[in-house]
Amino acid sequence: MWIIIILLVILLAASVFFNYKLYTGNKPQPASSVQIATKEILNHDVGAVLIISNGDNIVYFNNEFAQLFPIIKNLTTIADQPGIQKLFASKEYVSEEFSKIYEIRSNWLNTGEFDGRYAWLTDITGHYRTNNQLQKLKEQAEAANKAKSNFLANMSHEIRTPINTVLGMDEIIIREATEKNVIGYAENIRDAGTTLLSLVNDLLDFSKIECGKMEILPVEYEIATVLSEVINMFEIKVSNKGLEFNTIVAESIPYLLYGDDVRLRQIIINLLSNAVKYTNEGTITLKVSWEEAGDSSLNLIVSVSDTGIGIKEEDIEKLFLSFERIEERRNRNIEGTGLGLSISRQLLNLMQSDLRVQSTYGAGSTFSFVLKQGIRDRKPIGKFREKYAYSREKHKKYRTTFVAPNARILVVDDNAMNISVVEGLLKSTQIQVDKASGGLEALEKCENTYYDLILMDHMMPNIDGIETLHRLKAIDGPNVDTPVIVLTANAVSGAKEMYENEGFIDYMSKPIQGKPLEEKILQYLPENRYVLVEYDKVEQDLYSKLWDAVAKEIRSEYEFKLIDVRSAVESAEGSKDTFRFLLQSFYDNSDKSKHDITTSYEQEDYKNYTIHVHALKSTAKMVGALDLSEKAKALEMAGKDNDIDFIKANHADLMPLYDSIIAEIADYLEKVKPETEEEDAVEVDENIARAIEEAKAKDNTEETDKA
Repeated sequence: MWIIIILLVILLAASVFFNYKLYTGNKPQPASSVQIATKEILNHDVGAVLIISNGDNIVYFNNEFAQLFPIIKNLTTIADQPGIQKLFASKEYVSEEFSKIYEIRSNWLNTGEFDGRYAWLTDITGHYRTNNQLQKLKEQAEAANKAKSNFLANMSHEIRTPINTVLGMDEIIIREATEKNVIGYAENIRDAGTTLLSLVNDLLDFSKIECGKMEILPVEYEIATVLSEVINMFEIKVSNKGLEFNTIVAESIPYLLYGDDVRLRQIIINLLSNAVKYTNEGTITLKVSWEEAGDSSLNLIVSVSDTGIGIKEEDIEKLFLSFERIEERRNRNIEGTGLGLSISRQLLNLMQSDLRVQSTYGAGSTFSFVLKQGIRDRKPIGKFREKYAYSREKHKKYRTTFVAPNARILVVDDNAMNISVVEGLLKSTQIQVDKASGGLEALEKCENTYYDLILMDHMMPNIDGIETLHRLKAIDGPNVDTPVIVLTANAVSGAKEMYENEGFIDYMSKPIQGKPLEEKILQYLPENRYVLVEYDKVEQDLYSKLWDAVAKEIRSEYEFKLIDVRSAVESAEGSKDTFRFLLQSFYDNSDKSKHDITTSYEQEDYKNYTIHVHALKSTAKMVGALDLSEKAKALEMAGKDNDIDFIKANHADLMPLYDSIIAEIADYLEKVKPETEEEDAVEVDENIARAIEEAKAKDNTEETDKA
């Protein structure tokens, strides 16, 4: 629109030049037909238009401009009119008389014969009012969002505080109780409390994702541990509902991965929880497999299938809407917030993956995802259910990781039960715990007593934790540099960053649990204040003897010359089946590995050559081919240092050794047949667990006798 108007203005200016003498006192000539048509157009609701010559003489103005500036009718020039001249240098004009706002477009006009300028004012009052309304609506929405965040923060604090007390005290009961029925009651309380906590966490995670503050924090983790914890959690739930729980986990999955194990665990738990809720008979199946993804990474393939009620095709997308429950009338008795699947999908999206759904209404559903994870150790998990059998025990005697009788900490909380929980959870560490019921009391205690660490609640009467911390740091006392960890139920998005910015060294969300609390305290206690409790020596000695026995048995069956059997058995965690599996996998992948190394070397592609020998270094060490691993490591370091001469001088020694090892492995696999008894692995691990307990009991008896 405005381009057309500008063209009309240019046309009018040109025609004026040919048919008029400019305002020099002479009477203008009659207007041409072009001028008349152009003026008619420019006088029909196109805005206010003014054209002037290069000398500020008035060439043309339309009716709307005359309405805005009536004085223009009596002028021949605007040289002495600063208010009108200002239009050519402004972007906006406000008419108080007409209560209107105008946008100004101005520019030079040069048609070859005419040289001047134009100003075109368009009424934007409606747009302005609309924008103003939109701004008000935006501010209202932001205020509502802030109110929602505050509500979530308060709800988080109000609900998590009693949950903290319930679960904390319950953990102390489980640690100290000896009667089986009491332990059973306590474990039921723990399960119910954990379920309640998961509902709160769903709301808080939803808040974080919605605000764009959910963080993915990758770490090294053992995939077998994640799967064991998840499976253990659901075995009883599935059994109590009369369902069959099938787990199909590929034994070849590398055991040490790199990714956000917390979010992975959360997603699988959400999928299994949904499957159990909506399945009344039949089976729940968790399947986990993998495939290579290159660059020392893999695609973890996870699916959860059920024989439940299924989902109508038109309802599938509704699954991922927040707070949405499909077929509400039919599923009215099923608990939950309706956030689990929405959160799971959004978490997967943050990790560059997605949640897929296949369902047959009335017959069941399958939820699956493919998640890329880094590989830190390619040793396979093997029969992980048997290897981690001891973790399935419902009740295990708690063992602290350290003792610190000379350390002193201060716990600050206005809730006496919360202090009791922390004190009880730290009882076995023998750490000295001082207590303060608020910020003012904490400041008094800090005036004359040095503390190695301070644990402080946030929301307290009189002065809260943040103000208490600020006052503490402002006092030139013994605790000006003491690390302070905030213990809080305020777990909404951005809380961690806020506390760190206020000066807290770290952050722990309630409910506080024993093991994380000990780990956090251990992280900040000075090294001279604690002693680690060495529980693993007996276990390590026993395992070492068992590994020696297994290695001796394997060597009696086949005399290896290039394989360090003891090292390979340790990689296999003492399992002959896993030992054979490792060698078989190494053999099966050897052709591709040799091809990749040879091709990249011949093509002088030393970047990829370094990657391929790096992979060989790890896998060779895993199967006990230690000489081959060392040679690959040396070539890898040369590649990283761009030492091409070393690579050219030593590559020829690598491949013949590789071939010899593959030949030895092939000979072993051919001559020594695998055992067929699958129960052996379970029995061996049960014997290990039993032997560990006996050895510890014996060790304790010996210590008692000595005393």
